[in-house]
Amino acid sequence: LCMIENKIIAEFGVKEDQAEAFKSMLAAALVETRSFEGCMGVDIFEDQEKSVFNALSNWSSHSDYDKCPAWRTKQGIGDLLGPMPEGGFPEGLVVRKVEKVDI
Repeated sequence: LCMIENKIIAEFGVKEDQAEAFKSMLAAALVETRSFEGCMGVDIFEDQEKSVFNALSNWSSHSDYDKCPAWRTKQGIGDLLGPMPEGGFPEGLVVRKVEKVDI
């Protein structure tokens, strides 16, 4: 049985003076994300040269993932992020849905 790996790569460009506040907010938000139905794990990577954070997450399906940001939007994530992203929210967030390719 071959299981398709459904990965999400989310890139957050954060204003430098908001990086610590963003990390605190993200730490709290990840507790709920990691327990969200279909989430199989989330890891955060911080760029060492600029204020950019990448969330690499694994989901049972892309449709399961789609439910999470929809729920977050209803919960007011835009208000919570407020001034943190470069370019505002959702403009300061880039999300890519990818699947592993055996090459």
